[in-house]
Amino acid sequence: MAEKPDTSKSTEPHPVWLCVVEVADSSLSPRLSDKPCVRVEQKAIRPGLDLNAWLQRAQSSTRPEFVRVLYEKMPAETEPGGLKAPFMYPADIARVKKALARLRENLRCDGFTVGTKQETYSVYVIELEDGHIVKKPKNYRGHVYVGQTSLPVAERVRQHHLGEAYPWKDKPNHSTDCHKYFRRYAPLLVPERFRGPIPCRRKALWAERDVRLSLEAKGYRVIGGTDLLPKKKPKHELPE
Repeated sequence: MAEKPDTSKSTEPHPVWLCVVEVADSSLSPRLSDKPCVRVEQKAIRPGLDLNAWLQRAQSSTRPEFVRVLYEKMPAETEPGGLKAPFMYPADIARVKKALARLRENLRCDGFTVGTKQETYSVYVIELEDGHIVKKPKNYRGHVYVGQTSLPVAERVRQHHLGEAYPWKDKPNHSTDCHKYFRRYAPLLVPERFRGPIPCRRKALWAERDVRLSLEAKGYRVIGGTDLLPKKKPKHELPE
């Protein structure tokens, strides 16, 4: 079958599909050793024989780092951007951008390195002073702060510790209560299953919440880790 050119940048109306290609970039190391680096793009080339032919040409000329098309990571046939449901460009340009962003984030959460982004996330716990807490329950174990970050944990802990004295490039971004009551970094309070690198912010927020709930169940008073906690109903609302 004759190879069809990629016209994805043309302004003439044409279908585009979302494509995921594994790459072997010598300047970039995978974030996680078992998941390769990938590129996610829109292509005006139909997945299947046409896309395979494009990849073979790219491998032998301008893109020798391209390894293979990851069809299993691309949208399913009937999903938007899939084989049987292409977007129409440029009419669907806004939808294409959102779909590309969503696909890239999903791949990052699966552990793939997408583009040049190398960041991973970590959950951390900081032990806090508790002299200001007057009433402590019988099972009280301590006062802590839980957070998640894509920075090196030691640097994020330093930001909380120094507060406004930290050399911020922009406006300060730390917990005022964590800074006020800071005692020490407490890595052993992070449950073992949450100590490894976390591939994306979405999973990091869930892990942060779960660490908070785990520590609360053990008797700790916890601040932080509230982003994904269920929102409390206003008092005027009746229970269901």
